[in-house]
Amino acid sequence: MAKPPRYSSAPLSVFAALAAAAIAFAPLSLLVSTPGVAQAAPCSGAGSNPTSCQHCLFYVNAYNTANVCDGSAPRPAPAPSTVPIQTAEVPPLNLPPVPPPSFIPTTAAPPTVAAPQTPTINPPGPGAQRIANVVPPPRGLDAAPPAISAAKAAPATRINPASPPVPPMQVYDFNQRVQNVVDAHSGNVDVVKVGSLSLVRPQHWDYIEYDDYGRPTLFNPLGEAMSFRYFYNGDYREAFVPSGGRIVIDGAAFGVYPFTAVGESHLAAGSFYGVASIPPGGGEGKPPPAYRLPPPPTVYPDVTVSVPADNQTVQVGQVMVVGRDEHQPAGSQDTFLLDDSTLAWGQINDPSASTQIRVTKTQSLPGFGPTDKGSYLVVLAGRQDFTPQPVSASRPGWPMGVGFGGLALVMGLVLWAVHRRKRTAEDLTADAEHSAHDSNHVS
Repeated sequence: MAKPPRYSSAPLSVFAALAAAAIAFAPLSLLVSTPGVAQAAPCSGAGSNPTSCQHCLFYVNAYNTANVCDGSAPRPAPAPSTVPIQTAEVPPLNLPPVPPPSFIPTTAAPPTVAAPQTPTINPPGPGAQRIANVVPPPRGLDAAPPAISAAKAAPATRINPASPPVPPMQVYDFNQRVQNVVDAHSGNVDVVKVGSLSLVRPQHWDYIEYDDYGRPTLFNPLGEAMSFRYFYNGDYREAFVPSGGRIVIDGAAFGVYPFTAVGESHLAAGSFYGVASIPPGGGEGKPPPAYRLPPPPTVYPDVTVSVPADNQTVQVGQVMVVGRDEHQPAGSQDTFLLDDSTLAWGQINDPSASTQIRVTKTQSLPGFGPTDKGSYLVVLAGRQDFTPQPVSASRPGWPMGVGFGGLALVMGLVLWAVHRRKRTAEDLTADAEHSAHDSNHVS
């Protein structure tokens, strides 16, 4: 019996295991592990590998994890698949390669760096109206405030985004981990039906900050380790952040870098941007006062989007321009990140157009999984269950005042009526007593 289709990694993705040898995955292939089968230790025994051993010891020393480098450990058995997720070939971004990050020593007066030019989205045309079909933003990840504070304050592990250390072998198989989370049907993942495709709606990764040098720091307040997959310097990379841990990325190459993050039960999406100057040595301390970071990428709010495949127009809360890809067909060469979650291809429209951008292809998990022709946005805009509830604190004050005023008026009328009825009863009793007294006096 044929197995249901699975999410597949992109043709450009490179997976290197901490096993006896490096396994090269062909496009759309899937690594299936047999439950209970142990893998070779990277530092001892047959099949040991110095490079794998070095990567393994890096994580053991950095995060004080159990030492699995000198002994074999079984790979967790994959969860049974109950939701078949159709797959399609993931197109590579094919963005112009960026130079690898360089370690730039800061001086007493380092030069101010200017960000490279990227295509800009034109404002709405004259007479353009806002669209009623709004794509709701993705849900955020829930974490306890003490866990967030602790993860923010955790010692940071410094990584090179072009060559991050290989994740520990227990959590290495990114493809299988995504499928396991989807199959689990947990409340952290929602599967959206788009025609014949089943696309995943990930949550948004909110736990990212930037230090004084402009370097992105990812911290993980969740109760599980997370792996982050992103496209950098011509290929897909994976960075690992343990539960309660924090990494700082020496991201000197300019640009927006969308990522997909997966754990044991969470699936999220987000991005970081590279504008940093890399401090020398251990990267401690603050840059000189004269140091100036370039501005972050522009975020365009409330962008109107046309989806030709469905002949529909929707509105997206925020859009960033990732870049321009000349390898894509005409009309699909501008790359966007919608709501810091969905990767999209299309083009920026002329200022006279009725919409600001046109989308011809979307990918719900950036750099991973199937793509569609933009219908994903139309389906999301029509689903009311994604619409977040308004926060009471953000509501205007006058409706509440009117409500309380009306309630007070009604209560006043009720009290007045009760008081009047009571007074009327008392007056009638007094009149009756007075009449009886007068009758007795006359007799």
